[in-house]
Amino acid sequence: MVKYAEDPRRFQKFHKDRGTLFGRARAISDEFGAHVAVVAFSPSGAAFAIGGPTVDSVLRAYLPDPAAPPSPGWPCGETVGEAAVRVAGMTREVEDTKALIRAECPLFAAASAIQERAGKRNWWDLDVDAIWEEELPVFIEALEMFRAEVQGRVDAMASARPGQQ
Repeated sequence: MVKYAEDPRRFQKFHKDRGTLFGRARAISDEFGAHVAVVAFSPSGAAFAIGGPTVDSVLRAYLPDPAAPPSPGWPCGETVGEAAVRVAGMTREVEDTKALIRAECPLFAAASAIQERAGKRNWWDLDVDAIWEEELPVFIEALEMFRAEVQGRVDAMASARPGQQ
């Protein structure tokens, strides 16, 4: 193990990256109400931790003492294995819902296929040059639908303002 005295850049890099990691963990906890615990050990072996709501509450919830009875609080004494099964079920539900949406909406199905091929999360992030000629009508329709939705929201916001008609 390299000691800090041997490489001060390593000390600085660890503390900078730790701050970034902890900041992102805090943001996820704050924005989504997620239960987050991060423990980082420095090159010298010092432990640093952050948790939302607390490191202890998250660790107790997901890594309970095998000898202790299940805790009555969130998430009801669920073990890591039980949580993994629950999350896998939720993931299957999401995939099933996506399949139903694709079956119901050909435009969505076509756009999703193009997004997956291009490795993009949103259809509006695609590089137009990467879209095949036969796919352009799908994106023209998607853009027209998007424009109509945005215009509808702008109109609703404008009509909701007091004193402006």
